Amino acid sequence: MILPELPDHLERIGGKQYLGWIIGLFALGALVARPFSGWITDRYGRRWSILGGTAMCIVASCLYPFASFLSLFFVARAAHGFFTGFAPTGFTAYTTDIIPVERRGEALGWQGMFSNIGASLGFALGAWVVSKIGQNGLYWVAAGIGIMAVALFSTLPETRPEFQHPPKFVLREVLYFKVWKPALLMLLICIPIGGILLVMPSYSLACGFENKGVYLTIYIVASLFVRIFSGKLSDKLGRPYSTAIGSFMQIIAMVILAISAAQTSLILSAVFYGIGQGFNAPGLFAWAGDDSETNTRGRALSMLFIALELGIFIGGLFAGHLYQISVQNIHVLFIFWACISTLGLLFSLLFIHHHQRNKATLFSDISEI
Repeated sequence: MILPELPDHLERIGGKQYLGWIIGLFALGALVARPFSGWITDRYGRRWSILGGTAMCIVASCLYPFASFLSLFFVARAAHGFFTGFAPTGFTAYTTDIIPVERRGEALGWQGMFSNIGASLGFALGAWVVSKIGQNGLYWVAAGIGIMAVALFSTLPETRPEFQHPPKFVLREVLYFKVWKPALLMLLICIPIGGILLVMPSYSLACGFENKGVYLTIYIVASLFVRIFSGKLSDKLGRPYSTAIGSFMQIIAMVILAISAAQTSLILSAVFYGIGQGFNAPGLFAWAGDDSETNTRGRALSMLFIALELGIFIGGLFAGHLYQISVQNIHVLFIFWACISTLGLLFSLLFIHHHQRNKATLFSDISEI
């Protein structure tokens, strides 16, 4: 809800040159939190990550109305990212706990679909809320929604079983490197997303749209519908097939933007990008769930989120720097994002080939590669 409005806030307090840090600081804060979130999820339970992270995000939302100078804005943004790093790990581990493996992709697809409903509503309503009650009012509305979320989440039962030997907070137990394949793909997928979240609101206005959240909304809605069946497809075909399809769709999306600045091109690109993400996300999270046990699930999923935040951090900083130099550079960004998506496609095809060559199931990873 607040993301499309943050560039205006930053410019108003004299920080236009720091545009890339809106995404970068948030992602960096979340990146720092992810190892802790996985460890807490496995040691203390899924509810601790979900409830604690959401409650602290309410506090972070309440900092923005007072961020009338740059240092406090950056503190609020980094804190918001850090606290956001906890709940998604708990959510995904929770769903993975209660769903049988043969329907894991389908279940995570449905979870992602409802997450996308919230995101698309937020992108679309943010500007409307600002027009009615101002930007500070937007932050208070966001905090109020967070309070509602905590009330709902408090009804969830814990799903983490009791362990005889709970994990210690040491590097070899916090980081779960067995899921390096989906983590690598997640990194490549999220580098373009970091830039898209940052520059597409203003680029949408430059293309003649009145609502700066139009690209993000269409992309999320397209992803929403695809997730209804994409997760089930990954259950049947295998996780690398899902990411290969998703990466190919996102290559098409970026090529469309690179060759045309028309409104119809922007809409078409958002649709293709959303379809791609609808295939990528459920498959990758299910892949990490496949390659973990109940007692390592939080840390396995946190590795995916670490890759996610690192990709968004890199993509946001790079896009902000290039876009700040000249708006015309945005076409260079589109080409760069297409190349990154091509790498994702090539690695997906490599992993498919490796699984087939070794006659291994596409529902599990092979750590010897």
